[in-house]
Amino acid sequence: MKVLYLGPEAGRQTVADELGGGFSVQHVRAERDTVLKEMRDAAVVFDASMKVRLDRALLDAAPGLRLVITATTGADHIDSAALAERGIPLLTLKTEREFLRGITPAAELSWLLLLACARRLRAALRHVEQGGWDRELFPGTMLRGRTLGLIGCGRIGGWMARYARAFDMTVIGHDPFLSEFPVEVRAVGLPELLSSADFVSIHVHFSGATRGLLGAKELALMKDGAALINTSRGAIVDESALLAGLAAGKPAALGVDVLEGEPDIRDSRLWQYAQTHDNVTITPHIGGFSPDALASVLRHTAARVREHFAKAAA
Repeated sequence: MKVLYLGPEAGRQTVADELGGGFSVQHVRAERDTVLKEMRDAAVVFDASMKVRLDRALLDAAPGLRLVITATTGADHIDSAALAERGIPLLTLKTEREFLRGITPAAELSWLLLLACARRLRAALRHVEQGGWDRELFPGTMLRGRTLGLIGCGRIGGWMARYARAFDMTVIGHDPFLSEFPVEVRAVGLPELLSSADFVSIHVHFSGATRGLLGAKELALMKDGAALINTSRGAIVDESALLAGLAAGKPAALGVDVLEGEPDIRDSRLWQYAQTHDNVTITPHIGGFSPDALASVLRHTAARVREHFAKAAA
């Protein structure tokens, strides 16, 4: 059974070893044209890259497709409706809470972006690269005593709360889907969170309910000088409202690992804005990309493929 693996080439052997006999794992570069050529005889698409939109045209190129699985919690880059029409399962890591609890790179990057906003890191780095050495241009924000507002208090939000408490910050959170909050977090409504937090960090799953969760009305509630962090999905914050908010200083700083429309970012208005504004820090969706964590995620995801077909054969 051919498994088309999209991801770091070094991970192919990890996937093959975990799947065992009966599966032929072929690594393919995560480029649309290359993937399209290899789809014809694929039974499984194993995506660990998120670089290619698996849309209807790509999926229809695989008449024998039996399963699509992504080594991520989100699957907005995959046409789930096209799969559903053909009765093809789509598996993600979204419900694998126990396993994911020990996978921390996304939370660590979120904290890095928070620190980058607090210390105006992007502007300071550019200043030094241009031969400058004037620290008075870059006054930082001391985290101790400040308030972190978490939108989404699950796995990543929980780690963020721990990091914040280690920095002696107050932590508040909003999560309508959570009945029990981390002990470090005081639950509040979204308006109170936005108007109280010095740093707002987004950690919710992307869905129809969370698309545009933060718009012009919500961003206007943010404190003067507050920073916004988003490592979830770009479309959770309305891009037009965000650009207008940045121009008005709400948020005053932005750190994101996600963009709407990624990976084709050249048309992103937020990316274009960042070319001339140093208060915006953008990383290329690297939150979960850490070799040691990735190996664990690949093994776990491959095991789910094996289990899926074992159940189907039973």
